[in-house]
Amino acid sequence: MSIIAIVMSIGIGIAHFITKDRIQQKEEVRRMEAIIAVLPGVEKLVEITPHETAVENKVYSGVDKHGSLIGYAALGIAQGYNSKMKVMTGLAPDMNKISGIRIVYHEETPGLGDKIVEIKSNKTLFNVFFGSKEFKEISQTPWFCDQFQKKSLNQLRIVEQENPYGIHAITAATVTTTAVIEAVKDATAKIQVQIPNLDKP
Repeated sequence: MSIIAIVMSIGIGIAHFITKDRIQQKEEVRRMEAIIAVLPGVEKLVEITPHETAVENKVYSGVDKHGSLIGYAALGIAQGYNSKMKVMTGLAPDMNKISGIRIVYHEETPGLGDKIVEIKSNKTLFNVFFGSKEFKEISQTPWFCDQFQKKSLNQLRIVEQENPYGIHAITAATVTTTAVIEAVKDATAKIQVQIPNLDKP
């Protein structure tokens, strides 16, 4: 009986290790995809943080096919309504404008906070029930994330809908909106801390 128990525990341990490894691989792929998305045109990534830096604190610089710097990327984290929010953030070389953001992880409320990853389309109930194919996605990326692009750091704040110089909150999900903004600020702070290190011998 004890031998069986030992064999079973080893089997469970191996299964846990394999599953954990697969989860880590998926997270790495998701993270890399997010970096590419927030640094449009990137051809090469260089980690500028020390090798031993925790994954969630790593900072990268990205260059285009000509070798020109197009920006920096880092993962920002902040508390959302239901859980921690993880937001990959791209920062332009001028260190003042957001080049893009992507939500890497969230567990926000379905139908409310999860609109941060909603992709707009002109699909209607008529299209759904009557099989019309005359609909399309208005954007290939979440509309909420799109509004961060080219915003300066001092525009990372919630503003009224008619104001183009800030972030428009999701209706009934102000906490989630604020969490994303704070996660973006967290990411830009990580980048700003590391950039001076590039000049050190």
